[in-house]
Amino acid sequence: MIPYAGRLALVCACALAAAPAGAEEFTVLAGVTDTDDHTSGSYAWGLEYRERLLAHLDVTLGYLNEGHVPGHHRDGASLELWATTSIWHDRLTLALGAGPYVYCDTELDPTVPDGYYDYHGVGALISGSVSYPLGRNWLARLEVSQVVSPGEVGTRTVMLGVGYQLQSVIDRLNRSWADGASAPSEAFNELGLFWGQTILNGAHADASSAFGIEYRRRMLQHLELSASLIDDGDGLDGHHMGMTGEAWLVQDFNSGRIVLGAGLGIYFSFESYQTVYSTPAASTVGLASITAAWRLTRALDLRLIWHRGFTGDDQDRDIVTAGLGWRF
Repeated sequence: MIPYAGRLALVCACALAAAPAGAEEFTVLAGVTDTDDHTSGSYAWGLEYRERLLAHLDVTLGYLNEGHVPGHHRDGASLELWATTSIWHDRLTLALGAGPYVYCDTELDPTVPDGYYDYHGVGALISGSVSYPLGRNWLARLEVSQVVSPGEVGTRTVMLGVGYQLQSVIDRLNRSWADGASAPSEAFNELGLFWGQTILNGAHADASSAFGIEYRRRMLQHLELSASLIDDGDGLDGHHMGMTGEAWLVQDFNSGRIVLGAGLGIYFSFESYQTVYSTPAASTVGLASITAAWRLTRALDLRLIWHRGFTGDDQDRDIVTAGLGWRF
């Protein structure tokens, strides 16, 4: 199911590149998950970036974690289009949204060797929300979403969140940089060191340290290529080390001082190892990733990367890193 994740990564990056400036919002949500048969529930939380496309049309890029309902640990990424309208003297905003939902589900099964397997799928998210302003830039949002996943467990999430309108932050940064701070140089290369954690998508979410070095090259206005050497810690059977190669669709904000992007690529392991089924593990892992970079000076930036590694042998992993890059 790797192509589904890749398609969503590319669609999300294209949406970032194509969306007009203005009316950006970022929202953090938390609440509960209920299964369609109402027999069990769990927690839920999510992140949402929203852009205004037209007067009554928004687009959101989102991450949803559905918690741990019995037998399932599922999370995924979504891309939704929303029809919006305002009522009560424009104090309440009502919205209806829908779009694809690409997910990874760690399904618990006592009949398999390690008690779980990783299932990848694509479904749909159908959502409704009510938003209320809390001040000049803050807002409260109540959001209800139905996860439609044919052949798999269906769930409904109810979450309450706090959002912030980003345009005022962007305007303040623009003013401060315009008042004398140096603009970033026209550097197309970046060499970075990073540190972080690898989290195995298994029954117990085992974690270990990760570190490495990355080279990144801006090829076109919205295209970057990267390669990295990474030590992603201890897996089920010992130490793992390998290299990655990815293509990224990126969007610059504030004259290139802030960069967001989504990538697609591969991770190639240098070492052969065995899975819990006593079979050779895949040497190549598919990657779907997101990144954010803040250019601190003309030559130095801070970069965050979240890789989701997809395999066919239940070795799925998240690699979350932060690092410093030298631009030249």
